[in-house]
Amino acid sequence: MSDRPKELSRLLRKEEGRRRLLLHSCCGPCSCYPFLVLGAHFDVTVSFANSNIYPKEEWAKRLRALRRAIDGFSRHYRIRIDLLEPRYDHGAFMEELRQMADLPEGGERCLLCYRKRMEEARLVARREGIPLWCTTLTSSRQKDSEAILRIAQELDREDPEGPSFLPSDWKRGGGLEEGERISCFLMLYRQRYCGCEYSLASRK
Repeated sequence: MSDRPKELSRLLRKEEGRRRLLLHSCCGPCSCYPFLVLGAHFDVTVSFANSNIYPKEEWAKRLRALRRAIDGFSRHYRIRIDLLEPRYDHGAFMEELRQMADLPEGGERCLLCYRKRMEEARLVARREGIPLWCTTLTSSRQKDSEAILRIAQELDREDPEGPSFLPSDWKRGGGLEEGERISCFLMLYRQRYCGCEYSLASRK
């Protein structure tokens, strides 16, 4: 597991006992490699903050895949992952984003979507008293990891008394390939589009 960001490597080496960490999970497949790495060092709680997903039936499919991944890690890897009960409010989540409906995929609308989901997960970590947080969004080959890490760091700067972000680009160091291998082993549902109605329309 080479080529990790320095801060992640430093925290993984630190001998302070197991600390709690809130992981924002976008889906089951993207969570596999983070579960493997983080579950060995932290008590991981997952937030499935993804009200961007459309329609709700697709959101439910991805949530089931995440639960299957959590169960698989418990049975096959002896790694316990806790899942907080997620909420789904697509209408409220999309209110701001609908003003950007004409923008292309991967642009400013997507960056705002990432920010809103990470912001929600970070607020959950604060509420639950969990000192560290990170996201699986950097697992995806379609997403800009540098932009995601920058947004996460901005959220920490805006609330310096809150939980601290654990820098992590899960595609690096073989993470992308290992995550895909585990996802296939656990036979997880793999979605065909990013999540929102705009990304769904772009795939048709």
